[in-house]
Amino acid sequence: MADELRLVLLGGYQSGKSNVAHSFLNVKCESDKITTQCVKMEGNIHGRKIILVDTPGWWKCYQLCDTPERLKAELVRSTNICPPGPHVFLLVMEVDFGFSEKHRKVAESHMQFIGDDIWNQTIIVFTKLKHLGDKTVEQYVEREGENLNKLTQKCGNRYVGFDTNLDTDGSQAKELFRQIEKLVAENNGCFFQVDASRLMDLEITMKNVEEKAAAREHKVLEKRRKLKEIKNADAGNDATPLNIVLLGWVLSGKTLTGSVILGTDISFDKTMKCVRTCGEVNGRQITVVDTPSWWKFLPQQLNTDSVKTEILKAMDSSPHAFLLVIPADTSFLEEQLGVILDNMRPLGEKVWRQTMVLFTWGGSLGNKPIEYHIESEGDALVRLIEMCGNRYHVFESMREDRTQVNQLLEKIEEMIMESALLKSNDEHQEKKKKSQEREALSEWLPVKDVKKLLNEEWERSDAIMKEMLKTISPQTAVKRGESIELPLDLSGEAINTELFINKHQLKDALEREWNRREAVDSSRIQYKLKCLDANADMSSCVDDEDIQMSLAKVHDWYQRYNSSDYASVSSCEECDKTQQDRD
Repeated sequence: MADELRLVLLGGYQSGKSNVAHSFLNVKCESDKITTQCVKMEGNIHGRKIILVDTPGWWKCYQLCDTPERLKAELVRSTNICPPGPHVFLLVMEVDFGFSEKHRKVAESHMQFIGDDIWNQTIIVFTKLKHLGDKTVEQYVEREGENLNKLTQKCGNRYVGFDTNLDTDGSQAKELFRQIEKLVAENNGCFFQVDASRLMDLEITMKNVEEKAAAREHKVLEKRRKLKEIKNADAGNDATPLNIVLLGWVLSGKTLTGSVILGTDISFDKTMKCVRTCGEVNGRQITVVDTPSWWKFLPQQLNTDSVKTEILKAMDSSPHAFLLVIPADTSFLEEQLGVILDNMRPLGEKVWRQTMVLFTWGGSLGNKPIEYHIESEGDALVRLIEMCGNRYHVFESMREDRTQVNQLLEKIEEMIMESALLKSNDEHQEKKKKSQEREALSEWLPVKDVKKLLNEEWERSDAIMKEMLKTISPQTAVKRGESIELPLDLSGEAINTELFINKHQLKDALEREWNRREAVDSSRIQYKLKCLDANADMSSCVDDEDIQMSLAKVHDWYQRYNSSDYASVSSCEECDKTQQDRD
């Protein structure tokens, strides 16, 4: 372990990191693909074992917040791939562009994301030296300006030049190795370590992301399987013309997507108006409508006036599918979701039933599935995907690739079928809703009819009681009064609580009111029988005045209920309680 050197390469996308790694270790580069996750390599230089970890590169102009979460996780994870930790970080930078304040801040933020004290163990490696011409690396650093000087000073003015195409004699590799050994000696062989709890949290997070990604993939595959079964049973015609509308922010790869789908020449012109392009794919007529792009970060109000009008104009083509184009090589934050929702709002809520997210630049994912990117980016992207019914596709290559296009068209067919099923379900739900409204209306009774019924029933009960009291004798069998029956065929066009009262709310109050009536009548009958038994005068037991007083009470009850809002059963019960207290 004492002779082992552990190194981590960091730097921007297209900085030449991978070339430096393979040339320095003198190992063959197996692939020209970009580095999408940490790669561990081993070699031997002058008898010392070298462990070198190459990391994914960041975009030189992207702020840290715009870098995908999975890439940031790889930066931190790189320190744990060569345990117990790296001795030196090699920050690789090309010299073929002007180094501005923006570039400095981007480099600093990505480096310090790993740890604030990373600079004590960092050496800058400048690549693509042929662009310097006759200048030396020292002259380049001196003349490039204060931003590059600030960065080199953070690294203790440690920097070297390394161009794999120019290092024919290996002198540059030797100088780099000398600088590495020198720095390790200055640091007394100490290595860099990330806080153990942070690494533990990262490991847990990555595991959770993997589990969620696998669950999402399984859910989507199961859904697609069911849709294919329905499609096969339906035996529809896949040869019908297909209209596709492309939506997305600037530089999302939207226009390029249309070219990939149709296999047409690539255009890099800015889309100012709807561009309608037709072509034939697998014997099927496909129409792709490219729309003007909206801003990625700026609010919808700052779009040119033509963006909204042209997007709405795209609806004239009666699109079967909307492809919402989103690059997979950048982060997706809450602000991006808000901008998308604002720009798509004029298309209506149901547009999401016909929308699929199409991820571009999928090559940046490496061997990670697109579901991993969705889950790692977090809530905003997950919500967008779910708004689109969990429909998404990824173009790994932005070159013509018929396999990925055929897969996309197959998913669009499934989306069209799903949309049709939802439309059918909507029609069913609409019928069900109207039926429920009719049923709900039947639960309401016109107040004027209830009042009329109550008066009639009460008067009928009074008449029956009067007749009963006239003819009653000790031998008479007394029947209990019948309960009031509410008419069920009353209806109205609208439910107005001033004109209608709910049957269920009225039921309890009526039952209690008639119970009171029954109790009073029963008492009168018992009293009459008692009088008869005592040979008393009936006129002294009951008279019309008593009956009128009872009738007045129920009339008063009608009036109080008629003036209430019938908002709830509890309000009715409260009114009855007040009446009982009053009585």
